[in-house]
Amino acid sequence: MHEETVERILQVFKRVLGTRLKSFVMYGSSHTGEFHEGFSNINTLAIVSTITMNDIAAIGRELTWFFYKGNPPPLVFTNDELTSFKDVFPIEMLDMIEHHTLVYGETDPLKNINIDPKNLRFQCESELKGKLIKLRQALFMQNSEKKASLLMVNSISSFIALFKGVLRLKGKNAPAHKRDILNEISQLVEFNQTSFLKLIEVREKKDKLKKSETFRTLEMYIEGITKVINFIEKE
Repeated sequence: MHEETVERILQVFKRVLGTRLKSFVMYGSSHTGEFHEGFSNINTLAIVSTITMNDIAAIGRELTWFFYKGNPPPLVFTNDELTSFKDVFPIEMLDMIEHHTLVYGETDPLKNINIDPKNLRFQCESELKGKLIKLRQALFMQNSEKKASLLMVNSISSFIALFKGVLRLKGKNAPAHKRDILNEISQLVEFNQTSFLKLIEVREKKDKLKKSETFRTLEMYIEGITKVINFIEKE
């Protein structure tokens, strides 16, 4: 189903940009077997020679239906911009490199991109600390069990993506599936992954978090994140 959606998006880019569209890539959960209709995003990347504000506006108007479903706008870069992007966002680049399909174009823009481990370490530490701070701040204002549960469920995918970066930093082959990532990182860092697994089940609507267990789950959740941060700091 998502392949048809990506094809519709591609046709919009081709109509608006013509030969200025050099390649078009689909990446993300559709390649890991974890795509779930309703809450998984459809992620796309377009490489262009040039793009104007009028082009962006024209494409945006034709993709209103796509954004309405909660999907993020396509990433759009020139080749030079993509090369510089890898230094600032190595985690996202590695995910794209490992799980993508070239939908259109003669050259795969992600094929020969190399990531500097120093940049990967900086992003892992910086974003883990930043997201933990924001989570704690949010809990001051959303301190009921229901709101705390929602905060955890909404943040878990981001934290697991960062855990995946930590595994790569240690030279390990990062698994594609969330549960496998948790298994690997919990063994490496030595923390209890129970709360994380529970939240994945809740996010996938396979389970519910009881009011009585919410704050204990939150404590274990924050404890696991903190242990990963401490692990990076000692490296």
